[in-house]
Amino acid sequence: MIATLARQLGHYGQQPVDDLAFLDALTVDARDAVLAAGHTRRYPKGSLVFAEGEEGHDVLILRAGAVKVVVGAVSGREVILDVLHPGELVGELSAVDGGARSATVFALEQTEVLAVAHRDFRALLAEHASIGAALLSVLARRLRGAARRQLEFGSNDALGRLCQRVVELAHRYGAPDGSGRLVVEVPFSQAELAHWAGLSREAVVKGLRALRSLGWIESDGRLIGVLDERALIERANH
Repeated sequence: MIATLARQLGHYGQQPVDDLAFLDALTVDARDAVLAAGHTRRYPKGSLVFAEGEEGHDVLILRAGAVKVVVGAVSGREVILDVLHPGELVGELSAVDGGARSATVFALEQTEVLAVAHRDFRALLAEHASIGAALLSVLARRLRGAARRQLEFGSNDALGRLCQRVVELAHRYGAPDGSGRLVVEVPFSQAELAHWAGLSREAVVKGLRALRSLGWIESDGRLIGVLDERALIERANH
């Protein structure tokens, strides 16, 4: 059934609509100034954009593609903090405090970014109030996300965390199939989904099997059909 839905939808990996995406929050003049201040870089799928601990020299704005933001846990496991899409800022903390990169970023697909040197970004902040407001919104959203994930990891079990990630994927990538259901093309592997949920790959495989048995999802490879979003949300908040 998933394959049939995929054929009906065509390319259904949708770019998420995020009200807090940096570029979307700018005035026309500020947006034009930011675009004029940067230069384009391109990264092949799977390539390193920058590494945790490196000195940061610029702020990156995604123009196409997607990236994952990761840190290394004490256990040695990779933890995915976020997945970012066109319009989003990457590496903004280094511009704010002048410190080293706080995470490692990889391109999930062919990705294009606009790189703006720190000195130019700071000058734009002084010239355009909407840039500062948009930056504060980005930082606030990410701080809330970090707090939510900390609570989630401390209080939720493996299946609950997996449900939370499936719901988030549905909101970011889901496309309707005509009957009110959502079909999601997961933009990364099961191992990366596990890293995002703070689980082992085996736990994700077991959890997806359980969700299929409950009738809440269908799945086939990287395709997930959401059959009962309400149940997923309730289990994620259990």
